[in-house]
Amino acid sequence: MIQIALYGKGGIGKSTVSSNLSAALAESGKKVLQIGCDPKHDSTRLLTNGNSITTVMEYIRDTLPEDRLLGDILFDGYKGVSCVEAGGPEPGVGCAGRGILSMFELLDRLGIHEIPFDLSLYDVLGDVVCGGFAVPLRREYADAVFLVTSGEYMALYAANNILRGILNFDGSSPRVAGIIHNGRGLEHEDERVDAFAKAVKLPVVASIPRSELFAEAEKQGKTTLEAFPDSDVATVFRDLSEYISHLVTGSNRLYPSKPLENSEMETLVLGRNIPVIKPDQISSTHIPKGPTDGKDTLPVRKNLYSKSVRNKEPLHGCAFAGAVTTTSQVNGSLTIIHGPRSCGHIVTHFLSSNVLAARSRHGTDLPCKGEIASTDMGETSFIFGGLEELRNKLEEAASQGWEIVFLVTTCPAGLIGDDLETAVSMVQEQYPRTKIIPVPVDGNLAGDFAQGLVEGWKKVSELIDNSVSPEKGFVNIVAEKNLSDNVEVNFQTIESLLDDIGLKVNCRFLNSTTIDSIRQFKKGEINILAKKDDSSQLVRDHLENCFNASFTDMNFPIGFNETSKWLEELSHLSGRKNDAEMIIEKEKQIYDAEMTRLRPFLQGKKVLINTYSRSIDWLLDIIFDLGMDVLKIGLLHSSAEEGFSSKYAGKVHVEDNYTAQQREKDILDHRPHLVLSNYPPMFASDGVHYDSIPFCPEVGFRNDIFMAQRWSRLLRLPEIEGWKIDGEVIR
Repeated sequence: MIQIALYGKGGIGKSTVSSNLSAALAESGKKVLQIGCDPKHDSTRLLTNGNSITTVMEYIRDTLPEDRLLGDILFDGYKGVSCVEAGGPEPGVGCAGRGILSMFELLDRLGIHEIPFDLSLYDVLGDVVCGGFAVPLRREYADAVFLVTSGEYMALYAANNILRGILNFDGSSPRVAGIIHNGRGLEHEDERVDAFAKAVKLPVVASIPRSELFAEAEKQGKTTLEAFPDSDVATVFRDLSEYISHLVTGSNRLYPSKPLENSEMETLVLGRNIPVIKPDQISSTHIPKGPTDGKDTLPVRKNLYSKSVRNKEPLHGCAFAGAVTTTSQVNGSLTIIHGPRSCGHIVTHFLSSNVLAARSRHGTDLPCKGEIASTDMGETSFIFGGLEELRNKLEEAASQGWEIVFLVTTCPAGLIGDDLETAVSMVQEQYPRTKIIPVPVDGNLAGDFAQGLVEGWKKVSELIDNSVSPEKGFVNIVAEKNLSDNVEVNFQTIESLLDDIGLKVNCRFLNSTTIDSIRQFKKGEINILAKKDDSSQLVRDHLENCFNASFTDMNFPIGFNETSKWLEELSHLSGRKNDAEMIIEKEKQIYDAEMTRLRPFLQGKKVLINTYSRSIDWLLDIIFDLGMDVLKIGLLHSSAEEGFSSKYAGKVHVEDNYTAQQREKDILDHRPHLVLSNYPPMFASDGVHYDSIPFCPEVGFRNDIFMAQRWSRLLRLPEIEGWKIDGEVIR
């Protein structure tokens, strides 16, 4: 069997050519299958007496998988031509290209290849710009490709673009059968087509004249061969079918794809050169003037992601997961995931696993958070669009009385271009008491996990009431690390310290936060950032710019020194300086006593630091207070943090872009007593002790003591435990 694909510009006459060619092949005794790959589903109409047949897309939508049969979508046409139509979604929704992929998958499953066709002919839509419409170019579907074109520039441009698509699939492999010139009766049309054919080194295998017979035959619902079998037009198609027969026997050859550059196309077809304007050459003289709200400039579309998290590496997680991690922190809200059930399952499992880890480690009862639901997009939604499922889910949520609904989009929703605004406005009109807030991150199209967190924070901030005035004594906690298993323990420590100096937490933005506390966000006169990383800084900038929020310079403090300064700064704002001094003095006595006890075990010990973190003064405070020596700080490459800054900058040697090989060499050369790393090896075999540097350390006064106690115990143990060398001879 030979498989033929006919490609060309939309409206160029591919369906008419395909139907007449199939009729001619069938008349010569060939068993032919014609598959229409156009959402208009009119490819086979002239073979079925002008009737439209059930499309594969309609069948997939209306029939359960276990009930599907090949005979329901395979129809007999003129002279026994078997006809299949792909169909597609309504204009402006869904993804017709995905529909083509689904059609081929279904035909394969239902056994289309078990039928002994002599020839399969695919009638394919327009330019090759979508993976779905490019399927017939694959070798398993098309042995030969014909280009259908007229002498018009855009038709020839489309033909050249299809050659580019073939080249992308096969390189220089010969699979192009030739050009079919479907004439429009234009002046010098033959010369333009011949010139193009010569330039791309392809033959014009058929020239179909413009004829009223096509329209007459179409009125009868027939091909021209059936309606006017003795016409010159019918002879052209019979000759073309003979040409294809010789392709089967090898008498006629196939050709490699050799497309032209755009500039060559301009010169060849239009006879003129059009210069390419580069970005640095663009000036206002190149921009057309037009009506723009009374201004003499073109409107500029606002970029939703104009400020993004710095990331010079491949994506870490997806923005969808980050956004859901944020919106799900709002108690009393519902987050609807517009996407497949699998996406919802993965993200809910991911979030619940972190909650369970925190409970098992710290034994804390974590408060309930916002609920999550999914529109459960499936294959039908990918093809026809998911707006109906989305509207149904939004209406269901609103009818159940949800006050706040966040709508977060996954990759499929973004790729098929579902119109969220339409769905949201329809439901809001019916249920005005429910506020629906779209978060259109489209899976990872908006960026990585950190970017999704930021977009989620920004969207939740739409609930803040800007008319609320700050009140003395209230603070907001901003950008806690919700996935850290010590997030609740750290908050309890911070809340206790604040309470000691007369400050109360107004809003946790965002962690287990009520809708009302978000609305009352501006009641907090002081805002405290949990950690100064990229994503947190972007949220801070947003809250400062949009809500005039005032932030302290210090984030959550780690260890005695940082916590002392933090309390002193906040006590000035609360007017409780004496209380802070008393707390600091009490903690200093505990700190000094424990450091004095542990210093003899750790003084003079050599430490090698290997870390992604750039803010480690809290760690250096412990090391130097214990009298330990830092051999080197090796900074690993990080996309999340930039710029090492430290009060010990002149006292320690810092090396950027530190590698595992450099660490191994330094261990061999300097034999440190302790190697501190974000990811220490599970089983060390190089004769040194390792300990971890947490990305989210425990906050407050006592972390220094905890770390020092751990190092003291660790360094009293042998570097390699005895059971690991059991049976070896020790020299």
